[in-house]
Amino acid sequence: MFEILRNAYRETGMTAANGQEKLDKMINKPNILAGVSHEVRTQMNSIVAFSYLINNERFNDSERREFSEQIITSCEQLIGLFENFFDTAALESGSARENLRETDITTLFESLTSDFRVFMRKKGRDNVILIQEDNLPERLMLKLDTARTKRIVSNLFRNALDNTFSGFIRVGCTFSDETITFYVKDSGQDYPRSSALLLSDNPEIQHSDSQDTYSAMNLILARNLILAMEGKIRVETNDAGGTSVFVSLPARESPGLKLLTGNSSENKIAI
Repeated sequence: MFEILRNAYRETGMTAANGQEKLDKMINKPNILAGVSHEVRTQMNSIVAFSYLINNERFNDSERREFSEQIITSCEQLIGLFENFFDTAALESGSARENLRETDITTLFESLTSDFRVFMRKKGRDNVILIQEDNLPERLMLKLDTARTKRIVSNLFRNALDNTFSGFIRVGCTFSDETITFYVKDSGQDYPRSSALLLSDNPEIQHSDSQDTYSAMNLILARNLILAMEGKIRVETNDAGGTSVFVSLPARESPGLKLLTGNSSENKIAI
């Protein structure tokens, strides 16, 4: 499995010499590749095991539905792992290109938080409260890479949820001076690891065998995407003893829409 991932990673980034050099450096850091390989085996074993159990007549319909949900969860975990892994490879090699487009940030933010609530229900995190905060107007048209922005905020949220078993997660968005800022605050206890992976110049070497590879890849990709978009990252502890991550990205307001996109004077909060 290690060699399959190594070869696939190489094939993803066969571009400029500088990009290949960056790619080689990451490939030769064994911790992250070994972690991905271990995670793939774990999820594949889970799929095989629950596929076997679901066909066993000893279990009732309710138990079989639970097995089916476990299979779906493992499949989603695998898909997310590979997406993060290969997207990171594309960024390291320089083959990924920014795709700027006009986007209604207010609608984007509402869609993200709606997806987060669904994801929380699927994960069974009834002891975690999601708090949505923003001071956005009814419509805010900005020019930015929508796909990358969604990926960044989603990965930060998933990391927060992975480390918060009770308490809260606050997701917010503000816009000022051609800068869009997203933040994710949680009451979990993972500040040292999150800070190391998001702020280190070499985040891959911060990952160890004792850490969750899926969550680590979420943060590594988020960091690389933020830097590729010429954004800034701030990580700090909060009053609840948890982690607060702030991501600021350059974003220009679309011409001709100034009357629709003035800053709101009041914060909107939804729980």
